[in-house]
Amino acid sequence: MKRLITRSMVIISLMLSATTAFAQKSEQVYYELIQYQVVNNSQMDKIEAYWKDAAIPAFNRLGIELIGVFKPQFGAHGLDLFVVIPHNTIESYTVAWDKIAADAEYQKVGASFINRPKEEPVFFRYSTSLLKAFSHMPKPEVPLHIKGKSGRIFEMRTYESHSRHDSKMKIEMFNEGGEIALFRETGLHPVMFGETIAGNGMPNLVYILGFENMAERDMNWDKFVKSEGWKNMKDIPKYKTTVSGITDVILQPTYYSQM
Repeated sequence: MKRLITRSMVIISLMLSATTAFAQKSEQVYYELIQYQVVNNSQMDKIEAYWKDAAIPAFNRLGIELIGVFKPQFGAHGLDLFVVIPHNTIESYTVAWDKIAADAEYQKVGASFINRPKEEPVFFRYSTSLLKAFSHMPKPEVPLHIKGKSGRIFEMRTYESHSRHDSKMKIEMFNEGGEIALFRETGLHPVMFGETIAGNGMPNLVYILGFENMAERDMNWDKFVKSEGWKNMKDIPKYKTTVSGITDVILQPTYYSQM
């Protein structure tokens, strides 16, 4: 009898462990990353009004919050608008737009954007990527020291790899390898990390950092590069050639952005 009880306890323990592991895995959100190519500055005002007054409130009514809306501070993306939408499940990503389309308040407030004639476009096209949050940063964060501050900036970096294996190795470097932890230690404040599972330029990963200003950004990147942790980490053979291209965009949040 004692042996039978022991076996049962082992089985129950294994089941609980599997359930816990699944629950932890399911805590990773999915990010919808949208990039609009806006026609001109006057049309930028219209698309911003749509997100501020119609789209964000409609998503919030669905329980989808912490939506970030950003404009590049300078560079080639000057007339682009970036939107980051965190979804708690993959199902949310697949149905959210249909649900807000059925929202009467959304249709009313956003009518001038939603029903705009093709002769008067607000944007040329937009692209969408779907990302899965990293295991060691399963949800978005807004660094407390910059929350709500005017002048804060965000840095969005895309790391491309020449193979799926190398992309996975770079993700491992951030997670189990300790690079996200080192970011935190050196003042590179994480907002989100995501592996692109559908989108352009794959395989790639995208992450966003938040800073009080460019001075803090420059100072803390210098601290990271000079740290003993990075000096030791970057020369680990399996991580050395994982990134083949980097795109770096400095973003300013719009005044209505929830990030």
